[in-house]
Amino acid sequence: MDYDALQTFAKAGRWADLEKGWLSLIEEPSADGTRLLPVIDTVVKAGQAPLADTLGWAWLSSVKESRPPETALQIGRELCVRLTDGDSLREEILALYRVTYKDRSDLEQWIDKAGLKSGKSVRRALRFLDTGLRLSKGAYLIHRSDDHAAQLLELDLAGDSATIQAGRRPQTIDLAELLDDYDVVEENDFRVLQQLRPERIAELAEGDPSTLAVGILRGHRNKITRDDLRVMLVPRHIPAERWSDWWTSLRNAVKKSHHLRIEGRSPMFLIYDPVGQTLEEETWGAFAKATTPREWLELLEGYLRETRSRKSKPDTAFIERAQKTLVGQIERFLKHKEPVQAFTTALVIERVAADGLPVSTDAHGMALDMLGKTSDPVRIVANVTDSRLWTLAVACVEQAFSDRWPELLAELILYAPAGQCDALAKKVEGAGRGEALAGVAERALAEPGRFTDAMMWLWKGPDVSTALPLPPPTEMLTLILALVGPARVSEGKAAGQSVNEMRARVRAGLSARDYGQYRKCLESMDDAMAAAMRRLIERAEGLGPSVQDDMANILRAKFPNMYVKPKVALWDDDSVLYFTGRGLKSKEQELTEIVNVKMRENAKAIGEAASHGDLSENSEYKFALEERDLLRARVAKLNRELAMAKLLEPADIPADHVSIGHRVTLQPVAGGASITVTILGADESDLAKQEYSYQSPFARSLLGKKIGERVSLSSDQANGEFTISAVASVLN
Repeated sequence: MDYDALQTFAKAGRWADLEKGWLSLIEEPSADGTRLLPVIDTVVKAGQAPLADTLGWAWLSSVKESRPPETALQIGRELCVRLTDGDSLREEILALYRVTYKDRSDLEQWIDKAGLKSGKSVRRALRFLDTGLRLSKGAYLIHRSDDHAAQLLELDLAGDSATIQAGRRPQTIDLAELLDDYDVVEENDFRVLQQLRPERIAELAEGDPSTLAVGILRGHRNKITRDDLRVMLVPRHIPAERWSDWWTSLRNAVKKSHHLRIEGRSPMFLIYDPVGQTLEEETWGAFAKATTPREWLELLEGYLRETRSRKSKPDTAFIERAQKTLVGQIERFLKHKEPVQAFTTALVIERVAADGLPVSTDAHGMALDMLGKTSDPVRIVANVTDSRLWTLAVACVEQAFSDRWPELLAELILYAPAGQCDALAKKVEGAGRGEALAGVAERALAEPGRFTDAMMWLWKGPDVSTALPLPPPTEMLTLILALVGPARVSEGKAAGQSVNEMRARVRAGLSARDYGQYRKCLESMDDAMAAAMRRLIERAEGLGPSVQDDMANILRAKFPNMYVKPKVALWDDDSVLYFTGRGLKSKEQELTEIVNVKMRENAKAIGEAASHGDLSENSEYKFALEERDLLRARVAKLNRELAMAKLLEPADIPADHVSIGHRVTLQPVAGGASITVTILGADESDLAKQEYSYQSPFARSLLGKKIGERVSLSSDQANGEFTISAVASVLN
């Protein structure tokens, strides 16, 4: 039984099934309260309050027997605000408070003042009691509405008053007002550090990054993106050049923490769990949500790596539970006629066994049993997409088909990951069936878009003694580059895989061993073939910029004369963006303003909007997120432009023709007053001042012209025939 099934039963009104599943699930030691409480909410909304009471009481009773009192109290508090209010439930919660806080001499005073016994609102009474029990002299406080920080100087419980320092002067307020308006926070809460202890931020940043991160997370609902964290800390508290090292230190600390974790990639989230999780609990949370063999394998291998790094032994109960889950998934896949998924999941169990972990005898043989019963083992194994499982899959083929495994392995070369092809070919040769490899090579050469890994294996050079019918290397390279040509061409070549998958396989094969086979191929090329290869590489957009540039540079080094070309005018050089000093400074200032001001303001706006609750209906929150995306896009564009930027120097400006950085005087051929225009750097147009970017059509019509030449212009500022009467550098 899982949590989603309980929700399904609740939404469908299947109350008997729900109750049965609920009673089974709450008996598990690792039952997740955060996933059980929504089920209670669904039952209450359906008008089934008595059933909700029954389920809640059963859960609370189970927790009291198996978990610490503080855990039972935490769950009891959540149930108290959801279930039917009554004396028995309040008394149960009070009993849990008395056990949990048995060492507090002032507990009964707090209980009386909270009103939990006298029938006050449950939510208000619980908040009053929980906050009050956390108060002590010197405690730090955060105002619930405006986030200003304060410190508790004195607490007079008998007099219902408290003295706090919230500014320059202490002030005395009613205890009820304090508990209504303030939350108690840790001394390293970032809001406290900013307002009351700023010197502590630098200390934590240097010596304890995880504590600093937790302090920030507490003020952001325990979750923040890496980018937003950077905006908060850089450059005010951490220099920009140290951010990468600081983040690495934090990541290392997260790995050792039961409370911190990192999730996602783009964006990457840093998350704080106040309760904390064991490694098994953390892994199981993700394992239970996983739906594919690859996810299960990655989680189990990650768990084993982490246990080794912590020098601890894998938890036997956890491994058994994971194994039981995988067996259930295999049965589900078989029921839904998904034999590949079932077989791959069984291989995950074999992988666990290969690591020396305990696996039941029945589960241990499931993969072999399934493969032996199939009529098309090649199809099953060929669709195992995770290369980490291929060795185990091949072993199953050898054991299940002792009479014909060589021919099966030969055919599997066509589907195997590139790194497995040599191993399979050697097994085939070792069985005396090397002649079967010729047919494999012919099929790969005939359909490289279908058997790309096999094609790249042939390109590398198979590590076998059998002679294979391979074309010359230049012919093979031409065939391979055709796979990664323009999208409209390569899209028609991929078969049994996506275009992106095909291109990735080609990139990996060509760049292997520092492009060793490609360099060897160039040794046999003449100039004519090299010129043709240059054009092929330039058109091979599917190589991606990195591999494409690498291959072009290697070719240029081998045939340097082929790349000699006439000098290009400044304005025609697409690899450079020219700027005047003023224009470059403007770009840099805009980038600084966005990063250091606007993005910080936006991060604050996101946090404030999120605090209003119900994000699905929160227009302020959505607007703030949209603004964040626009700011990030603008920063990316500015960074690209600045990476291409070149400051225009006086030496760059010629004297014999119009160029970037010139003030040009135009004399109308028909007579009249002259016009003076200025041609400046990229994005530096100001029509009111007759200043034009060299990229503008108006400027392009003047660039390269000499004094005395006529030019035909058509714009609001200049229309008709003009003679260029003078040019002068704007930098002089």
